[in-house]
Amino acid sequence: MDRSFNIQAPEVKVVAQLILGFVISSAVVHLFRVYWRLRHIPGPFWAKFTNVQRVFWVKSRRAHEIHQAVHDKYGEVVQFGPNMVSLANPAWIPTVYPIRPGFPKSNFYRTLMPYTRKGGALPAVFNTRDEELHKKIKSPIAPLFSMSNTLPLEVFLNKTIKVMTEQLDMRFVGSQATFDLADWLQYFAFDVMGTLTFSKRYGFLEQGKDVNNMLGTIWTYMRTAAPMTQIPWFDEIWYKNSFMAMFRKTTGFSILSIVGKYIAERTEARKSGKGVEDGLGGRDMLSQFLEITINNPTLPPWCVTAWTFSNVIAGSDSTAVVMKTVWYNLLAYPETMHRLREELLEAKRTNGMTTPFPSWKDVCDLPYLDACILEGVRMHPPFCLPLERVVPKGGTMIGDSFFPEGTVVGMSPYVVNRHKPTFGEDADDWNPDRWMVPKEQRQKREAAIMTFGAGRRVCLGRHVAMLELKKIVPALLLRYEPEMAGFDGIHVPIYCFLVSHGERHVLFDLGVRRDWDHYAPKTVDLIRRTTQCRTEKNVSEILDDYADCVAKAEAKPVVRSTDIEAVIWSHHHFDHIGDPSTFPSSTALVVGPGVKKLCWPAYPTNPDSLVLDTDIEGRTALEIDFAANPLRIGRFDAFDYFGDGSFYLLDAPGHSVGHLTALARVTTAADGNPEHDSFVFMGADTCHHPGVLRPTEYLPLPTVLSPSPVKLFAHSCPGDVLQRLQPNENPAEAFFTVSPILFPDHEAALETVRKIAELDAADNIFIILAHDESIKNHIDLFPHPINDWKAKGLRSQTRWLFCKDFSNALDEANSGESLTGDGAGAVSVTASN
Repeated sequence: MDRSFNIQAPEVKVVAQLILGFVISSAVVHLFRVYWRLRHIPGPFWAKFTNVQRVFWVKSRRAHEIHQAVHDKYGEVVQFGPNMVSLANPAWIPTVYPIRPGFPKSNFYRTLMPYTRKGGALPAVFNTRDEELHKKIKSPIAPLFSMSNTLPLEVFLNKTIKVMTEQLDMRFVGSQATFDLADWLQYFAFDVMGTLTFSKRYGFLEQGKDVNNMLGTIWTYMRTAAPMTQIPWFDEIWYKNSFMAMFRKTTGFSILSIVGKYIAERTEARKSGKGVEDGLGGRDMLSQFLEITINNPTLPPWCVTAWTFSNVIAGSDSTAVVMKTVWYNLLAYPETMHRLREELLEAKRTNGMTTPFPSWKDVCDLPYLDACILEGVRMHPPFCLPLERVVPKGGTMIGDSFFPEGTVVGMSPYVVNRHKPTFGEDADDWNPDRWMVPKEQRQKREAAIMTFGAGRRVCLGRHVAMLELKKIVPALLLRYEPEMAGFDGIHVPIYCFLVSHGERHVLFDLGVRRDWDHYAPKTVDLIRRTTQCRTEKNVSEILDDYADCVAKAEAKPVVRSTDIEAVIWSHHHFDHIGDPSTFPSSTALVVGPGVKKLCWPAYPTNPDSLVLDTDIEGRTALEIDFAANPLRIGRFDAFDYFGDGSFYLLDAPGHSVGHLTALARVTTAADGNPEHDSFVFMGADTCHHPGVLRPTEYLPLPTVLSPSPVKLFAHSCPGDVLQRLQPNENPAEAFFTVSPILFPDHEAALETVRKIAELDAADNIFIILAHDESIKNHIDLFPHPINDWKAKGLRSQTRWLFCKDFSNALDEANSGESLTGDGAGAVSVTASN
């Protein structure tokens, strides 16, 4: 036996080596072929060989953001997996998602089929890959979802809106209690679809909770199925397998049970001759589904279950996502909510409105309502993974790239809906005005939205969703004045500056005038709805009162309002322009490019103007022309006001027409080196919070902030704690960005912020934004000059103080180069709050 063993062992070893060698060689050849096939497509390295990273992207619940980041890095065509390519250009939608059959769906969709051990995987209109089957099960029900058949359902939406408002009135209005509107919008969407499908609500609104854990069940189903979409072969083994189904519930089982219960009840009722409850007259969708199968005996027996399952999942949950997106952004950007309410009220005054809730006819053509709904649809599609298709026989060209047959291509609605060449540089931000454009541009953008899919497989229920959205938003907005908890407003100063150069004196901004209620009625109404102003004195009074006090004390001469040669408006908004009429007519008014044409004639001559005729009457108005005498300071176009390099006005567009900032040289170095001079930068409204400016690549978040700006840490604050509050946890990325609502020329505003960020890194420049509350108690205010800020170390002491605004967020989470200029003139700068 020993001899036999010794003879056989080498042969076994050789065979094993041959098998191992063959397996390794085959694997190498396979990987090479996989790589070679799509070698011309850029993408992450591991995506060339495996889908594993795609699974982890989805499991992170941030796949949509990761997909966007990958496209930002590699371009509009990116390889996501060995045989999967993601596309980001909306121009390719007709190619990948044609009206006629061409690009069939991939195995991705089979993973979304609910599965039972006895019935197997259940196809539906959305998830079936068989084009013939798709046509067979879609055609009979498509007419039910047309706009003409959708509009008669409005009466049943009104019933559900009535129940919702009654519950909100009873539970929250009287007590003014805080509640999660997102939950109630979800309840509304489900109860609407319950009424339309089964003639009765599920009871979410009446009970104010997730009835029978229906929402939790859908969430579990989606959370389980989503990772499997990236590796469909594993889904076949692990979930869609009759043997494995013996030991656990399969995907979609619980939802199928709910659907099956309703179908069984309805079938039994029809057999016994009982009518449908709650007034749909036997014409709810389930009744119509049953009638269709009776009249079409060739349809598969499972059709009613498949159609009803889709109503429960897509018809309810998907619509709720868009509702929540619209309302979140309206609350987060109250300017847009106020504007929308004004449009609704104006429509009500002009044309009247159906009571108690506006009808579809009342609101269907309101432009700003349309814009807000479309922006919500664009920003947060319910389905944020690429909608995969298979390249047909012969391969195809998409853009400049060739894709061999069998390649899986797809376009993510989240990524495509943020395509900046199509939707603008602010595509990541809420901006309903992107839809207030000429018809041709708007239609191009509408065609680029992938939220409801595209081509012959476009979502059947899109008209129902739009009906719900255009009903619930006006109904709630006309009835309530909601506010977002934590968005109660901020208390901020308004800094104005007295700039003195020898005997010449100018003011940069004037703050809010005491009699601001003298503005045009529209302006006053806007101020009252959005702002609480407290102005004890006009700037001219502050100067003169101080001068009077000094005169009584026989002190040195001081600056009076009569000494001011010019008032400089950073821009024409009410909180910066003050009351120029309180200065003598010899005081000029200096404004940025385009302001004169925009503002004058003013109120009352022009009832729509934001300024007053008296602001300019009898005085010289000078408009800065940066092109007349080209000059650059840093990357800013500049105007040398005194002509000696001591005080520059800088072109800083973005927030408003003709927006200006200023740069004052406040000390000159004893050694004559201009790089050792110090400056004050008056940032006006280039941004409203220092967190827009910092941190940056030039001024990253420190490892330790000392003293600690946040109350959670008594002495020093670890930088990484604050870093976790940043969008991408990047120590070189600002906490915030400017809002496209408040900065209508958004691209210019972003560029202006980038320019200031470069200056902010210089040790000899002190940046003061008009509304920076964090420095108010740390800098000298009028009558004391701020010229010695550098000697006092104010820049280093105050640079990160704005982080105190994150104290509550932290509590919840735990329960460059010097700037030089020509000349050596210096000015005295005094800040007034």
